Amino acid sequence: MKDFLQHRAYQIVFFNALATSGSLTKAAEMLKVSVSHVSKQLHSLEEDLGVQLINRSTRTRTLTEEGKRYAEYSAQIVSLIQEADTLVTDTRDEISGHIRLALSRSFATLHIIPALDKLQKKYPQLTIDVSLFDHKVDMLAEDIDLWVTTYEDISEGYVAQRIADTRFLLLAAPEYLQAHGTPQHPDELTQYNCVTYHSKSRSCNHWSFARGDEEYSISVSGNYRVNLAEAVRDALIAGKGIGYLASYLLTDELETGKLVQLLPDWRANQKMPAYAVYPRNKHLPARVRTTINFLKDTIGHPPYWDKALAKWARF
Repeated sequence: MKDFLQHRAYQIVFFNALATSGSLTKAAEMLKVSVSHVSKQLHSLEEDLGVQLINRSTRTRTLTEEGKRYAEYSAQIVSLIQEADTLVTDTRDEISGHIRLALSRSFATLHIIPALDKLQKKYPQLTIDVSLFDHKVDMLAEDIDLWVTTYEDISEGYVAQRIADTRFLLLAAPEYLQAHGTPQHPDELTQYNCVTYHSKSRSCNHWSFARGDEEYSISVSGNYRVNLAEAVRDALIAGKGIGYLASYLLTDELETGKLVQLLPDWRANQKMPAYAVYPRNKHLPARVRTTINFLKDTIGHPPYWDKALAKWARF
């Protein structure tokens, strides 16, 4: 019986990886084995059960109806094993183990990665594996424990804890304003060259403002678009145009006069929350929970970068 249970549990882990990822290659990457080994275990499971679990074609691996039902139980079994391991390891006092993080590139580079350095100094037994993304992450397929993102469209089955709210400012370099003039109302922005952020999943050329109870939105355009947020900031400093910039990208640019806030009576009323996202498990590992709490405490509310900017900017 012991050998049977070990054998079946081994097969179920492989089947669950395929059912989760939908690909032999991705399943092999998740389990850090060869594709042929995954295929062998799946064939062995089907032979033992006497049931076809997977529809095979040259391009795809989809589940049969029997496979879909078996996948539900397999996912529960794997989840219970992971939960049991977590419950045991979390009884120890120290925070240790391995955590795989997916981070939004610009936000992470400026604020999350420096915080992680402090986290590891506090918990030296914690091993962190960081991947930087600007796209929406498939956490299960990419074997991610925690995703820090500014995306708000979070899939069902995940928990999204808000860790920060960042604001926006309308900015330009003094040199650009000297050459092209300064707008006095948001509707004048169509007359100026506007630097915008664009990626495969986002286009940030629709800017919104508020003044008292009055709200105003406008679509802008320009001759410079870029898919990296820091590059928008750098383009503004270089005098390429006017930008609607997230406050987390700023350090001393307003203090030193590299950039000037425009339309201070009109608040740039867009906000960009940052979330810590993780699968909706019954028990969150201590290392993940500690990382989330550490990031919240480090960033603060309001965020430390907005506190620093308060002397030079109007929000």
